[in-house]
Amino acid sequence: MKNVGGFDLVFRIVAGLALLSLLFLLEGGIKYIGLIGIPLLYTALTRKCLMNRLLGINSCKL
Repeated sequence: MKNVGGFDLVFRIVAGLALLSLLFLLEGGIKYIGLIGIPLLYTALTRKCLMNRLLGINSCKL
């Protein structure tokens, strides 16, 4: 069941790419914060989010 759509989808893609870029822009251990972008991109591409499901949120207009 898809539950990610609209603004939520665009936000996840933009935020995920921005966070992943930190891996290349920052130095030291702080750069690994960029790995948080992976789940955001995954949920955007599959349009399924476990947290949305648990909270009963559905931003997909299907």
